[in-house]
Amino acid sequence: MNQNKFINWSQQYQCIPTSVHYPASTEEARDIVCQVMQQGTKIRVFGSGHSPSDIAMSNQDLVCSDRLNQILNINYDSQTVVTQAGVTLKDLNQSLAKHRLALPNLGSISAQTVGGAMATATHGTGLNYGVLSTIIQEITLVTGLGEVIKISKDENSQLFNAAKCHLGSLGLVTELKLQVTKEFDLEVREQPETLETVLDKLPERLQADHYRFWYLPHADRVWEWSATRKPPGKTAPKQNFFQRFQSWYREKLIGYYTFELLLYLATYNQRLIPLVNRWYVQQMFSKSKQSRGNSVSQFNFDCLFKQQVNEWAIPIEHTAEAILQIRQMIKEKDYQVHLPIEVRFVKGDDIWLSPCQGRDSCYIGVITYMPYGKYVDCQSYFDDYEKIMAKLDGRPHWAKKFGPDADKLEKMYPHWNDFQKVRSQLDPDNIFGNSYSDRVLGKPQKTALSYS
Repeated sequence: MNQNKFINWSQQYQCIPTSVHYPASTEEARDIVCQVMQQGTKIRVFGSGHSPSDIAMSNQDLVCSDRLNQILNINYDSQTVVTQAGVTLKDLNQSLAKHRLALPNLGSISAQTVGGAMATATHGTGLNYGVLSTIIQEITLVTGLGEVIKISKDENSQLFNAAKCHLGSLGLVTELKLQVTKEFDLEVREQPETLETVLDKLPERLQADHYRFWYLPHADRVWEWSATRKPPGKTAPKQNFFQRFQSWYREKLIGYYTFELLLYLATYNQRLIPLVNRWYVQQMFSKSKQSRGNSVSQFNFDCLFKQQVNEWAIPIEHTAEAILQIRQMIKEKDYQVHLPIEVRFVKGDDIWLSPCQGRDSCYIGVITYMPYGKYVDCQSYFDDYEKIMAKLDGRPHWAKKFGPDADKLEKMYPHWNDFQKVRSQLDPDNIFGNSYSDRVLGKPQKTALSYS
């Protein structure tokens, strides 16, 4: 048996596949799928492993996308890029920048593969911008029947809204054509505020190009982040030694190393967490600041150390009700919880399994750190958080940790059965199934398919 062990970034999930494949092209990927079909085994695709879930895990065949790492075409005039699915967002960002282009929106990190980010409808923030999957123009897919098909608005269009958020369960995506935009800067303002003020002025805040806020439990404060898109500007001057030292002292020594140590000590006495949170807020989130830089550097930030994350999307009109209920729940249950609780805003779309399908949405994410990799039990906190979000018509982020199974998820998505029909057609023998898909989607029924 091949003893290659695959572990996700948070080290909570792992698998030991019997066979590991490293295709570098669509043709090689198709050959691997055909081989798996003949063997009667199952296969899953492993990207960068950043999802805090078991979505990519398989103890049978595993495709590692490391060699599907080529950017095939960048067109400045049409503002499009054709990329293999294993390219990381970081590498894509760097290549686009060389052509004075950029992705229109990003989340907190760029370590994910393009394929993984699109498959799970990863998102950023800004009500004029949808999940990343909305920028897909064309998908190249190896189906569970061993066929290579193109999916777009013009080709196999009946599959397009299923394939743009597919959870790795429709086939093996090898290439994607994406709509990008001209490069831009972000002028960012960050400031402390009270939760009541933020919620009262939220309609005004949401007029910004990009806006998010962090609720900071136990300190009962908010840290606002608001960004305005600007034409590319001059490169910021290099910092001198004193400025570099100040930055290292604040961001690394205090904001990272000391914070992690204190959270580790708090694993032995949870009552220390409110003190740690209040200290951290005073150190890091007490003074307003402004900055300007290229979009990637402003969208992305250091997510610190290993963590468990649960995030749901609710209709935007429920934002205030949800965050106030979460604050009250923490108080009433006397939960000792880590900061921040992140609140972001995303435009609605028509993608069948997108959490934003049919509605502008507010994403609220809760977090529990694992200092030095030590597991911290957060299940009761996450369960109570999910009850609040579910009652407010919430839908979980597919790539995060969440509880509902297929029976409950089916009720959340109007196009659930439409997706299941496509899944049955493209992968009738469920060769792309794993424990995640069995739990979250259930097992597909066989259906004949004809391609346009």
